[in-house]
Amino acid sequence: MLLAGMHPALRDGEFVYVLWPEGRPLTGAVAAAVREAEGLSVVLPRGEADGLGLAYDFVGAWITLQVHSSLAAIGLTAAVSAALAEAKISCNVLAGFHHDHLLVPAADADRALEVLHELVAASGEQKPAPELVLRAEQPGDRPAILALTAAAFALSPVTGLPVSGEPEEVGLLARLFACGEYLPAYSIVAELNGEIVGHVISTRGRVGALELLGLGPIGVVPRLQRHGIGTALMKETIDRANAARERGIALLGSPDYYSRFGFVASTSLGVEAPDPGWGAHFQLLPLAVWPGGVSGTFRYAGPFG
Repeated sequence: MLLAGMHPALRDGEFVYVLWPEGRPLTGAVAAAVREAEGLSVVLPRGEADGLGLAYDFVGAWITLQVHSSLAAIGLTAAVSAALAEAKISCNVLAGFHHDHLLVPAADADRALEVLHELVAASGEQKPAPELVLRAEQPGDRPAILALTAAAFALSPVTGLPVSGEPEEVGLLARLFACGEYLPAYSIVAELNGEIVGHVISTRGRVGALELLGLGPIGVVPRLQRHGIGTALMKETIDRANAARERGIALLGSPDYYSRFGFVASTSLGVEAPDPGWGAHFQLLPLAVWPGGVSGTFRYAGPFG
């Protein structure tokens, strides 16, 4: 029953374990502390630790299991730990009076949340979840898509800070809708209970005469980020591209995230990024009919210029 009602939630920021200096007054935004014979172990935000000059060798993301679990409850943390271990994600469990909390490696935060949501779904005791509908975008969807994109990119994916004014992705998306490289089948929305909650677009790109897809932007409404909607949009794009015998998909993004879909550094396939400074963040997914022997620089649709 506890698993069925569990709502994993990611706390903002990164957290570290430090060994608090003996005799030093406890200061800063300490989130948890454990007294051991060897000393005082403290969990606090990474920025606090840096500001206090404290050493650490683990940077974690904090996930709260939002279900009231009695300290006498049996099985919740065991089931959670086992599911994460199966996914090869380490975790440290902190039991609070009201909730259990997990610290997982920061790089594994998104995957850990997916595993936990899958665990909730597999419990079979929760109310049926509404079905996520994936479909091609229609012209009447565009105001909702642009509003979604503005919300999704209100925080910069590069700096993590609030964006001043309208995010540039909104204007880019509007121009992509109007450009000659727009491909209707690859402008895909995710719809939940009649609301558009996610969107991804891929437009025509090229390496020399070879036609490829250039993916992006992709956005999900903030309240539903890290709930698998972005993953569903990526998989739908890949399925459609394979069915249409597209050769490959290029994108700019996190290698840690997109490698799960099979993306690799574009240079490993002979393709250079439009900007050499992008390095390993410019990636390519070779599809079933990838021709091999490709060499050249990728060119996005015109509006990206």
